[in-house]
Amino acid sequence: MTSLQLLGMKHSGKSSLGRLWAAKHAWEFLDLDTVLEAQAGGGRTSRQIYQAEGKEGFQRYETEAALVVADRLTRGKAVVAWGGGTVSNPGAVEALRGTGVLVVLTERVEVLYERILRGGRPAFLSEQSPWEDFQALYRERTALFRAVTPWALELEGASLDGAYEALVQLWNTIPGAGKA
Repeated sequence: MTSLQLLGMKHSGKSSLGRLWAAKHAWEFLDLDTVLEAQAGGGRTSRQIYQAEGKEGFQRYETEAALVVADRLTRGKAVVAWGGGTVSNPGAVEALRGTGVLVVLTERVEVLYERILRGGRPAFLSEQSPWEDFQALYRERTALFRAVTPWALELEGASLDGAYEALVQLWNTIPGAGKA
Protein backbone atom coordinates (compact mmCIF):
# COMPACT_ATOMS: atom_id res chain seq x y z
CA MET A 1 0.00 0.00 0.00
CA THR A 2 1.22 3.50 -0.74
CA SER A 3 1.51 5.89 2.14
CA LEU A 4 2.31 9.57 2.22
CA GLN A 5 4.91 10.67 4.73
CA LEU A 6 5.35 14.34 5.53
CA LEU A 7 8.75 15.51 6.72
CA GLY A 8 9.85 18.97 7.70
CA MET A 9 11.01 21.23 10.43
CA LYS A 10 8.98 21.65 13.59
CA HIS A 11 5.86 23.75 12.87
CA SER A 12 6.10 23.35 9.10
CA GLY A 13 2.52 22.05 8.99
CA LYS A 14 3.08 18.30 8.79
CA SER A 15 0.31 17.35 11.21
CA SER A 16 -2.24 19.88 9.98
CA LEU A 17 -1.69 19.00 6.35
CA GLY A 18 -1.54 15.29 7.15
CA ARG A 19 -4.88 15.39 8.98
CA LEU A 20 -6.47 17.26 6.07
CA TRP A 21 -5.10 14.75 3.53
CA ALA A 22 -6.34 11.84 5.65
CA ALA A 23 -9.81 13.34 5.98
CA LYS A 24 -10.15 14.07 2.26
CA HIS A 25 -8.84 10.68 1.14
CA ALA A 26 -10.26 8.47 3.93
CA TRP A 27 -6.74 7.40 4.92
CA GLU A 28 -5.49 6.80 8.44
CA PHE A 29 -3.48 9.65 9.98
CA LEU A 30 -0.43 8.76 12.06
CA ASP A 31 1.60 11.34 13.96
CA LEU A 32 5.00 9.93 14.88
CA ASP A 33 5.22 12.18 17.96
CA THR A 34 1.87 10.87 19.23
CA VAL A 35 2.99 7.27 18.73
CA LEU A 36 6.29 8.12 20.47
CA GLU A 37 4.42 9.60 23.44
CA ALA A 38 2.35 6.42 23.74
CA GLN A 39 5.48 4.25 23.50
CA ALA A 40 7.22 6.26 26.22
CA GLY A 41 4.23 6.10 28.56
CA GLY A 42 3.70 8.35 31.53
CA GLY A 43 1.50 10.88 29.74
CA ARG A 44 4.48 13.06 28.80
CA THR A 45 4.67 15.24 25.71
CA SER A 46 7.49 14.81 23.20
CA ARG A 47 9.06 17.99 24.56
CA GLN A 48 8.95 16.63 28.13
CA ILE A 49 10.41 13.31 27.02
CA TYR A 50 13.28 15.08 25.26
CA GLN A 51 13.95 17.24 28.33
CA ALA A 52 13.90 14.25 30.69
CA GLU A 53 15.64 11.63 28.53
CA GLY A 54 17.96 13.77 26.42
CA LYS A 55 18.55 13.29 22.72
CA GLU A 56 19.70 9.67 22.99
CA GLY A 57 16.73 8.55 25.07
CA PHE A 58 14.30 10.47 22.89
CA GLN A 59 15.69 8.91 19.73
CA ARG A 60 15.36 5.45 21.25
CA TYR A 61 11.62 6.04 21.75
CA GLU A 62 11.38 7.61 18.31
CA THR A 63 12.93 4.56 16.64
CA GLU A 64 10.49 2.29 18.49
CA ALA A 65 7.62 4.52 17.34
CA ALA A 66 8.88 4.44 13.74
CA LEU A 67 8.90 0.63 13.81
CA VAL A 68 5.29 0.63 15.09
CA VAL A 69 4.26 3.07 12.34
CA ALA A 70 6.09 1.09 9.65
CA ASP A 71 4.20 -2.02 10.73
CA ARG A 72 0.86 -0.20 10.62
CA LEU A 73 1.63 1.04 7.09
CA THR A 74 1.52 -2.56 5.86
CA ARG A 75 -2.22 -2.69 6.70
CA GLY A 76 -3.61 0.15 4.60
CA LYS A 77 -3.20 3.62 3.24
CA ALA A 78 -2.04 6.23 5.72
CA VAL A 79 -0.47 9.63 5.91
CA VAL A 80 2.32 9.99 8.45
CA ALA A 81 3.64 13.18 10.02
CA TRP A 82 7.25 12.68 11.03
CA GLY A 83 8.61 14.54 14.02
CA GLY A 84 10.61 17.65 13.20
CA GLY A 85 13.89 15.97 14.15
CA THR A 86 13.14 12.44 12.92
CA VAL A 87 15.36 12.98 9.90
CA SER A 88 18.31 13.25 12.34
CA ASN A 89 17.60 9.79 13.76
CA PRO A 90 19.15 7.10 11.52
CA GLY A 91 17.18 4.28 13.19
CA ALA A 92 13.83 5.96 12.65
CA VAL A 93 14.68 6.97 9.08
CA GLU A 94 15.71 3.40 8.27
CA ALA A 95 12.45 2.04 9.73
CA LEU A 96 10.30 4.40 7.64
CA ARG A 97 12.28 4.63 4.42
CA GLY A 98 10.74 2.57 1.66
CA THR A 99 7.30 2.42 3.29
CA GLY A 100 5.76 5.17 1.18
CA VAL A 101 6.25 8.45 -0.61
CA LEU A 102 8.26 10.94 1.43
CA VAL A 103 7.58 14.64 0.89
CA VAL A 104 9.41 17.37 2.78
CA LEU A 105 7.48 20.53 3.60
CA THR A 106 9.67 23.60 3.42
CA GLU A 107 9.02 27.02 4.87
CA ARG A 108 11.11 30.14 5.36
CA VAL A 109 13.39 29.91 8.38
CA GLU A 110 12.02 33.14 9.89
CA VAL A 111 8.44 31.86 9.74
CA LEU A 112 9.35 28.58 11.41
CA TYR A 113 11.37 30.27 14.13
CA GLU A 114 8.49 32.60 14.98
CA ARG A 115 6.04 29.68 15.15
CA ILE A 116 8.35 27.64 17.38
CA LEU A 117 8.90 30.44 19.88
CA ARG A 118 5.13 30.88 20.34
CA GLY A 119 5.26 27.72 22.45
CA GLY A 120 8.31 28.83 24.42
CA ARG A 121 11.97 28.12 23.74
CA PRO A 122 12.41 24.39 23.14
CA ALA A 123 15.24 22.48 24.84
CA PHE A 124 17.17 22.10 21.58
CA LEU A 125 17.75 25.90 21.38
CA SER A 126 20.14 27.54 23.82
CA GLU A 127 19.16 30.48 25.99
CA GLN A 128 22.20 32.44 24.78
CA SER A 129 21.70 32.27 21.03
CA PRO A 130 18.42 30.59 20.03
CA TRP A 131 18.18 32.30 16.62
CA GLU A 132 21.70 31.25 15.64
CA ASP A 133 21.07 27.73 16.94
CA PHE A 134 17.88 27.50 14.91
CA GLN A 135 19.55 28.73 11.72
CA ALA A 136 22.26 26.10 12.10
CA LEU A 137 19.68 23.39 12.79
CA TYR A 138 17.64 24.53 9.77
CA ARG A 139 20.69 24.26 7.48
CA GLU A 140 21.64 20.85 8.89
CA ARG A 141 18.17 19.37 8.60
CA THR A 142 17.54 20.85 5.17
CA ALA A 143 20.55 18.90 3.91
CA LEU A 144 19.25 15.73 5.58
CA PHE A 145 15.77 16.18 4.09
CA ARG A 146 17.30 16.53 0.63
CA ALA A 147 19.30 13.34 1.19
CA VAL A 148 16.18 11.38 2.21
CA THR A 149 13.74 12.46 -0.53
CA PRO A 150 13.72 14.39 -3.79
CA TRP A 151 10.10 15.47 -3.24
CA ALA A 152 9.67 18.89 -1.65
CA LEU A 153 6.70 21.18 -1.25
CA GLU A 154 7.64 24.82 -0.76
CA LEU A 155 4.90 26.38 1.34
CA GLU A 156 5.96 30.04 1.37
CA GLY A 157 3.32 30.92 3.95
CA ALA A 158 0.49 29.17 2.06
CA SER A 159 -2.84 28.63 3.79
CA LEU A 160 -3.73 25.07 4.77
CA ASP A 161 -6.08 24.76 1.80
CA GLY A 162 -3.44 26.19 -0.53
CA ALA A 163 -0.84 23.77 0.83
CA TYR A 164 -3.26 20.87 0.35
CA GLU A 165 -3.92 21.81 -3.28
CA ALA A 166 -0.19 22.12 -3.94
CA LEU A 167 0.38 18.73 -2.30
CA VAL A 168 -2.28 17.12 -4.51
CA GLN A 169 -0.57 18.57 -7.59
CA LEU A 170 2.83 17.30 -6.42
CA TRP A 171 1.43 13.87 -5.51
CA ASN A 172 -0.03 13.50 -9.00
CA THR A 173 3.45 13.96 -10.53
CA ILE A 174 5.21 11.36 -8.38
CA PRO A 175 5.76 8.08 -10.24
CA GLY A 176 3.94 5.18 -8.60
CA ALA A 177 1.99 7.35 -6.16
CA GLY A 178 -1.32 7.07 -8.00
CA LYS A 179 -3.80 9.88 -8.47
CA ALA A 180 -5.04 11.90 -5.52
